[in-house]
Amino acid sequence: MKKAKKANILVATDVAARGLDIPSVHAVIHYHLPTAANTYVHRSGRTARQGNTGISVLLCAPNEVQGTRRLVAKVYARFQDDNDDDDDAVGVGAGGIGKEKGLQTLELNRPIVARLKPRTSLAKKIADADAMKRKDVHDENWYRNAAEELGVEYDSEDFASSNLNIKKGKGKGKKNGRDDDDDEQGTSTKADISAWKSELKGLLERRVNVG
Repeated sequence: MKKAKKANILVATDVAARGLDIPSVHAVIHYHLPTAANTYVHRSGRTARQGNTGISVLLCAPNEVQGTRRLVAKVYARFQDDNDDDDDAVGVGAGGIGKEKGLQTLELNRPIVARLKPRTSLAKKIADADAMKRKDVHDENWYRNAAEELGVEYDSEDFASSNLNIKKGKGKGKKNGRDDDDDEQGTSTKADISAWKSELKGLLERRVNVG
């Protein structure tokens, strides 16, 4: 990020939102929504610095819009009387969009979004399956350590079997598409995840902005 180039992209956690002065950041994209106003302020404050302009883009699902608007409104209310001396004023007097405009909705190219949906759905499927696998490993390690402390025998096969029955039991009763997805991810194998990753790789190699 030291040299000014046209296609510089920095992928970072919230660690980069504080204490790092990175020049020439024209846009901040919140892949995960901020859960607190100060997080939104510090993330967005990486752009529109030193009198420059910049934009802050939040990616959110339809069911997340209302909460996001409330969070941003809280930020604007806090900074509406601030002056240009505050770099992190989130666009209010910092060369940004200004309090009179507030949060705006970006128009999307619907055909492009439709082509991207299979990619994002598959990526989420992989991420959820990986998360479940990590949770299973964490739980199994906890039970193994607890068994050692109690001086009892631990059977990993019994744990795997009981864990699978618990997941199936959670799915009893009325089910929907989300439940079916959870069941599939909860019972997926390494081979399944590997196949999904291979499929996603193939999708990502195809252009979506043509046709």
